[in-house]
Amino acid sequence: MKTIIVDVDTQRDFMLQEGALFVAADAMVRMAIARVLQQAQREGTPILGSVDSHAHDAWEFQPNGGPFPPHCVKGSPGWLRVFHDVPRRTRFVPMQTADGGVHNLVGEAHKGEGNRVLDAAALAQEALAGVGVYFEKEVYSMFANPTAEPVVRALVDALGGADAVRFDVIGYCTGGYCVDAAALGLRKLGYTVRVLAFATAPIGGPNGAERSAAELQQAGVQWLVSP
Repeated sequence: MKTIIVDVDTQRDFMLQEGALFVAADAMVRMAIARVLQQAQREGTPILGSVDSHAHDAWEFQPNGGPFPPHCVKGSPGWLRVFHDVPRRTRFVPMQTADGGVHNLVGEAHKGEGNRVLDAAALAQEALAGVGVYFEKEVYSMFANPTAEPVVRALVDALGGADAVRFDVIGYCTGGYCVDAAALGLRKLGYTVRVLAFATAPIGGPNGAERSAAELQQAGVQWLVSP
C-alpha cells in the first residue's frame, strides 16, 4: 500500500513557545513530525498539507468576537511553517473556488511565457515529484479549501486508486481541531486513514487526545500511539 503524508498546520504560531497560539506538547512530538517528513522526502512519498491562513477579519479572532487571539495571519512570522525546508519545494494553494475544476494560477516557468494554470492533475503530479502541496484554509478542515478534494482525488487516482493508498496524518492539533478535521474529511471520502498520534499535539492534553482517539476510531480512522 502506498502512503500519502498529510502535514497539518505545523506553523510557528502553534509550535513555538513565543507563538500567538502556542500548544504545549512533548518535545518528542516535534522530533517525530520532523522524522516523518524527512523520511517521506527521502523515500519520495507524496506530502500534502494545510496551513492556517488568516486575514485580519477572521471570525475566530478575539477582536472580532471569536475565541482565539489573532494567529497565523498570512504574511506574519507566525504564519510560516516550522519545517520550512522539508519538503524542499512547496506549493501553497490559496483559497479559491473550484467550480468547473481547479484552476490554480501560478507564475511563468520561463521569462515572457506568461502565467500558468495548474489543474488538479497538475498539482497531484507536483506532489508525486516531491513538491509539498499545502492548502491554505481559514477554518479547521483543509477541505474548507475547495481545491483540496479534487487534488486529493487526482493524487489517489495517480497512485492506483483508493484501495492502493493510505493517508498518514500528522501535525497540530488533535483534541477536536485541525488534525481531526483532516482525518475525518479523508474518511468521508472513503480513504484508509491513520493518525500518527505520536506526531501530533493535542489541545486539552491527554483528555483531548483521548477524545480524538475515541471519535476518530469510531469513524474508522486508525490511531497509532507509537511509530
